[in-house]
Amino acid sequence: MRKLLPAIALLWTTAVSASASAQTAGPGFQVNRYEPTAAGEWSLLVEHPWYSSTRYFAAGVTLNYAHNPLTYGLRFADGSFVRGGAVIGNQLIGHIDVAGSFLDRVLLSLSMPLTMYESGESQYGVSPASGAAVGDPRIGARVRLFGQPYQGPASLSLGVDVWIPINTFASPPPFPAQTGESGVRALPKLIAGGLWKSLMWSLTAGFYWRPNASLSKLQPVNSNSIGAEVQFGAAVAYANRSLGLAVGPEVLVSSVVAADSAGGSRAFKPDSMGIELLLGAHYSLAKTMQISLGGGTTFFQVPGAPDFRFLTRLAYAPFRDAKAPDADGDGIPDHSDACPSEAGVASKDPKKHGCPLPNDRDRDGVIDPDDLCVDVPAGKNPDPERRGCPLGDKDGDGVLDPQDLCPTEAAGKVPDPKRLGCPAGDADSDGVLDPEDLCPSEPVGKVPDPNRKGCPDKDSDGDGVFDSQDQCKDVHAGLMPDPMKAGCPSPDRDGDSIADPVDACPDKKGAPSADPKKNGCPGLVVVESGQIVILKQVFFATGKDTILKVSYPVLDAVVMALKAFPDIKRVRVEGHTDNQGKADYNTSLSDRRAKSVMAYLIVKGIEARRLDSQGFGPSKPIADNKTVKGRALNRRVDFVIVEPNLPMAKAPLPPPPVQDEAKPKAPVGKAPVKAPVGKAPVKPAAKAPVGKAPAKPAAK
Repeated sequence: MRKLLPAIALLWTTAVSASASAQTAGPGFQVNRYEPTAAGEWSLLVEHPWYSSTRYFAAGVTLNYAHNPLTYGLRFADGSFVRGGAVIGNQLIGHIDVAGSFLDRVLLSLSMPLTMYESGESQYGVSPASGAAVGDPRIGARVRLFGQPYQGPASLSLGVDVWIPINTFASPPPFPAQTGESGVRALPKLIAGGLWKSLMWSLTAGFYWRPNASLSKLQPVNSNSIGAEVQFGAAVAYANRSLGLAVGPEVLVSSVVAADSAGGSRAFKPDSMGIELLLGAHYSLAKTMQISLGGGTTFFQVPGAPDFRFLTRLAYAPFRDAKAPDADGDGIPDHSDACPSEAGVASKDPKKHGCPLPNDRDRDGVIDPDDLCVDVPAGKNPDPERRGCPLGDKDGDGVLDPQDLCPTEAAGKVPDPKRLGCPAGDADSDGVLDPEDLCPSEPVGKVPDPNRKGCPDKDSDGDGVFDSQDQCKDVHAGLMPDPMKAGCPSPDRDGDSIADPVDACPDKKGAPSADPKKNGCPGLVVVESGQIVILKQVFFATGKDTILKVSYPVLDAVVMALKAFPDIKRVRVEGHTDNQGKADYNTSLSDRRAKSVMAYLIVKGIEARRLDSQGFGPSKPIADNKTVKGRALNRRVDFVIVEPNLPMAKAPLPPPPVQDEAKPKAPVGKAPVKAPVGKAPVKPAAKAPVGKAPAKPAAK
């Protein structure tokens, strides 16, 4: 170990001197999501609940290479992610680790990360480090609660890791912002595991508290920040202690628990989860040096989750056998115990060493000649009719068999008061016993019916108002519910989804307006059940997905309608073409046009989670493609209300008037959609700018 200390000091000095050339701009959070286990452990990601025996010491260096740990792009509401590029494409980090155990129960560890190399492209104020840089040091402590190291199938430990933000101790910060964080981080956790024959297993669960960091420019639509996380880990390995070898997979799952920009939970969603899968191998060389190798990949496009990762560790970790196992607890190690599963006494005869006395083999106080159950202790409840035998309780419910009316069925948490040892019936397992349950075969659910015990409250019309409070049980409340009658729709004579009390034109279908004198009067759009009908076509540059300026007003009217009806949770933008040209090309063109319209709506302030897009090409014509007028009608954009899924109106509006795509009335240009300054919820990627409808070459 003395030979390692100068090397560790040299690495630290190099890091500090080189940090002056590192970039300091960044989002203020640690990019690298990987934190190695303590030096000497037989794992790389997931910890074990034990450590070796008293006065154990280990020290080592772990090298971690990550490919594309920090990228940027656009994530759509359906969970798909379009990558634009990599801020950090290649990253090499070294971890200097030391650990020691005390009193056979406590483990203390220290890990110092050193960013040795980074490469990538500078974006949004984040740049890869131009030199070596030191990250936040981690201090760990672990206490074994029960179970003996390497002696049983299960044990449990309680631990905590704390990171010290060294950038906060100097002004300006000496190291790049992406190598550490602005405040103290902590990870309390429970660690369970065991060793069964040659199978070593471990499970961890913890809460990772960390300061929030804004990532709105790196994840522009759905992910506004990162913060506190829940973490779960699992590992299994084939372990051969005689060879000093362990091989097996490890998985670490984390999820941000902070709310998104809309106030909803982000927990366990694709844009907030990280899943890392790793295969590792560990070998003890001469029972002194430990060599570890690992590699794996991650799932979901989240910050700090690389496409793949490679790890290697070299540690001074003396391999010491733990205390010899003693399964029966008689003080005689199993390797010399002739009866390892039966508590006994010492004997000079190796064949009897550790075995019980011959006159009372089961050690229940009844000598063998009188014991009808020689190998079974009588226990606390001896059978009065069978000397030396326990009184039976087959179902283990605490009611002895002679008094148990259900000797093979446990009474459970809710025993039957009329039948000793039997469970009370609860067929639907909702906690309401069958005699009192008015719906014995239907669970009560999260919302019970206040008028029927044991029954769930229902929502027959699907309007979100339960039947017990719904005054119109079979009629959906619609987009404008009646404030005076719960669960009932407001009167709407013209069927434009604008209630008569606030409709300035109650007998004419119209569009929402901020002006009360124009609200509900004819305009550019009409909101109906199941659709937002536009009264003018959306024009694009011929054969392209570029929206022409002449169509901005009608799209702005759609924006107004969506803002006026927040109960419209989701709208699908559908693109359609005529049948001229190849079907595959038309389908692709319609899809790009639909996405371009969706991007326009997002730029104008509509939340991305409310929108979806799909192109259908020529597959859904509404007119005859043999005529010029019919083809013009078929080249359209529809806005379908997906959620809530209300019944379609009986008499939908006619299609928008036919206009020549190539010759609109308003001046035509190739001006793409541009986001207003300061309001763009998305940022352009390197190859697919967001906020503009990119002009793409067309065959027609």
